[in-house]
Amino acid sequence: MDLTKVGIGSMNKPDTTCHDGKPVKDETYYYLWHLVSLGVITPDTTKTGFADTLWDRLATKGDVTPATVVMIDVGCSPDHPNLKGRVDTGRSLDFTISPYGSRLGTGRAPQNFADLKVDDLHLDGLQPDEVAMFEEVVQHLTDSTGDLRPHGDAEAKFASHGTAVSGLIVGGPEDCAGRGKEPSTGVIPYFGVDPFSNLISLRTGFDNDPLQFIAALLYAWHQSPDVIVMPRGLPDPEASQIAPKNDHKAELQSWANREAADLLHRIEVLTAKASPHDPTAPQVSETGRRLWRVVRALFIAISKHIPIVCASGNEGESQLLFPANLADRENGIIAVGAVSGQGYRSGYANYGDGLTLVAPSDDMEVFNRHQLRDTPKRLEKVSYLKPDTAMAVPYSKKALLSTDIAGQFGYDGMDAGDMDLPEGTAQSGFYTQFGGTSGATALVGGVIALVRRAERLSKSGKPPRDGLDLKALLMDTARRDMPMIGTRLPLRADRMNGANEDADAFRTFFGAGLIDANAAVTVALS
Repeated sequence: MDLTKVGIGSMNKPDTTCHDGKPVKDETYYYLWHLVSLGVITPDTTKTGFADTLWDRLATKGDVTPATVVMIDVGCSPDHPNLKGRVDTGRSLDFTISPYGSRLGTGRAPQNFADLKVDDLHLDGLQPDEVAMFEEVVQHLTDSTGDLRPHGDAEAKFASHGTAVSGLIVGGPEDCAGRGKEPSTGVIPYFGVDPFSNLISLRTGFDNDPLQFIAALLYAWHQSPDVIVMPRGLPDPEASQIAPKNDHKAELQSWANREAADLLHRIEVLTAKASPHDPTAPQVSETGRRLWRVVRALFIAISKHIPIVCASGNEGESQLLFPANLADRENGIIAVGAVSGQGYRSGYANYGDGLTLVAPSDDMEVFNRHQLRDTPKRLEKVSYLKPDTAMAVPYSKKALLSTDIAGQFGYDGMDAGDMDLPEGTAQSGFYTQFGGTSGATALVGGVIALVRRAERLSKSGKPPRDGLDLKALLMDTARRDMPMIGTRLPLRADRMNGANEDADAFRTFFGAGLIDANAAVTVALS
């Protein structure tokens, strides 16, 4: 790929231009720091441009079919200038309106689940009645004809999260690889991890309805993608429960003892006995619980064939979010944590048993009895409040630049925050500073797309790796340091929920380590 045509290869030249002919500031590419950390792009000796990219490396091996990424989220805006031609709208479905999936259009409704085959899916651990329920759902889906949504584009208003995730995976300039038509004024030559692959967006909601997730997972399986990206948690009432740590249990018991000694509290308990359940809490039927068990079994069964990348969660807990907490050695679920631009676990990122890998993301300030995470100047001002067990951790201001929905429904509205973008772009609202374990999950999904393309270019003659083998490849090639422009930072543990927690094993905070796209692609090509 000729990078001078898309604004990277000529970065260190004075006449570097964007699509609209205006100069591109070198500072713009400061916001592609995460691609340097992943090994997707390599800075040149001047540190103002890039000497090499994995895209070029794959391009020199020959033409190859783009990888297909399925994203299960809240939808995305396929009309974004950096996503045009990359989101497969013909295969993208909305499961929030119809259990059979609907797509925007008119005319005859498509048969979304035609020829759905589940013979290769072995759902382990289910009771006979749960297996019967699953088979009934499959029968309903295969008998359906699909639905059309003739009016209204909900993604244009409510899909800012999925739009940002999509940009990190497949976002790219309109003229990259012949995609798109006329370049849009004021749009930067933005790059996701693999701008040469395609994305199928499956829109799901936040209500406690397991059927939409069963349908979305089965449709994802039906599309035979290279990877499935799950950048959010699901509201399974059983699998989503977080158990408190021992020191938290002691605090809760102390609080309970104080409440038990309070007369008013005991009177409240007595008067509430007639209605022991909170009527405002989500109610789950036994059928719902069984269907959620099917969702869990389906995640595991599909992941053994197709890797499923899941966000570990942003609660700062030493336990993972569902479905990331299903990850283990026996399946292809990849639980992704986040690491800041300082080489520490991002302040919000969940960690603990089952964590597979980490990827770059933004950070969060922390102030608790175990950790102080802030800028050096502000830490000095609160030093007198520092508990004896608190660990000082530097805060990183770096975030992930990604695509956004323009206007009031985007993350930044009509403002691109404090990002130093080319003149004429900052007020377009097309970009936002993004992060979370969602952002890290998106980056891992993009790396897997690169690996899949490399597998197709390999001369080994072997079939593509299944979910377990690809997960093993990423873990085997992960690293314990973090490349940055001009330096490398070691990955360092911190304390979040316990004293001396930083002495725990490396895998507690980082799993196998930081994902390394360059190393993984090298193995896939060999």
